[in-house]
Amino acid sequence: MKIESYDHIVKWSYKLASIWVQENLVPLGINSSRKFEQYKKEGKYIPKNFPRKPDEYFKKTNVWKGWTDFFGKDKDHIDKIYYSYEEASAICRKIGIHNSIEYRTWQNRPGKLPARPDQYYKEKWIGWSEFLGDTYNLPDRKVASKLSKSDVRIIKHQLNMGISGSILARNFGVSEMQISRIKNGENWAKV
Repeated sequence: MKIESYDHIVKWSYKLASIWVQENLVPLGINSSRKFEQYKKEGKYIPKNFPRKPDEYFKKTNVWKGWTDFFGKDKDHIDKIYYSYEEASAICRKIGIHNSIEYRTWQNRPGKLPARPDQYYKEKWIGWSEFLGDTYNLPDRKVASKLSKSDVRIIKHQLNMGISGSILARNFGVSEMQISRIKNGENWAKV
């Protein structure tokens, strides 16, 4: 199919959109939804009426077959590229990956492990704790306060001067309830 200008197409069919992507983007290395999103963010050329979110656009008409098909990748070929669920799980356990954050930020993750195992192995997927087994644990979460001790001193001083809690809440980006608790000594009592 030879088309002179894709900008003149008003309504895209799934087949035509897939052909355009395979002829124009796949040769540039854009062969996944993530790379497609990055390509769009960079403001590079996409035909005028091309669906900006092809998956959502074509799901409405029940013709969406997935990103793999859209980019012209052979599903059997992809299955041969990645480890099985069991092999991937065993590798992660052996390496000592503890949670999804560590998995996603794993610098030297083998190419045969998918970026999103929860999506790729979705038929077998139960959860990260099942996938990682005994090595699974969540990172310690640090709770950060919006207010510093210095902010609380200022709030207490201004409350004593008669400034309303709603104004202080707005200025410090906290709720009026937080200001009320500071005023009553429920929060930050030692400051």
